[in-house]
Amino acid sequence: MPEEKIVFVNDKPADCGCTLAFSDGHGQYSNVYRITPCAAHSADKPFGPVEVKRDKDGWWCHPDIPDFGGTEDPAPFKTWAAEQGLELKTEDMDTGLAFHPYWDGEAHCNGWDPQSPGPEWFLMGIFDTEDGPHVQWARREVKP
Repeated sequence: MPEEKIVFVNDKPADCGCTLAFSDGHGQYSNVYRITPCAAHSADKPFGPVEVKRDKDGWWCHPDIPDFGGTEDPAPFKTWAAEQGLELKTEDMDTGLAFHPYWDGEAHCNGWDPQSPGPEWFLMGIFDTEDGPHVQWARREVKP
């Protein structure tokens, strides 16, 4: 996930709405900065859909999925998804296509436009695996 910078200019709120309060510490501390995050940067922001902008090869990953240290082990991701209350659904590219240049050695999935399983589902990622391209969708778990 790319690092995002929040910029405060002349003690004014950031463009996103985050605010900054400064105190010189009144002789007890050094400078003290208090940041009040906007809704987009709040830790309480629920994980959910975002705008999808696939790269030049057609791949995409939800930018708010945490970095799990580069491990290939799916357990930390599955644990995190369960903590988020997400139900996941994954499909292979070959489920919906009769042919794609990927199967002839091309390293892209352009032209594959997987369709959401329903209006409540949002895209988690379009990614390559040992078994070929996959798409993963998520939705909030439906409570009975």
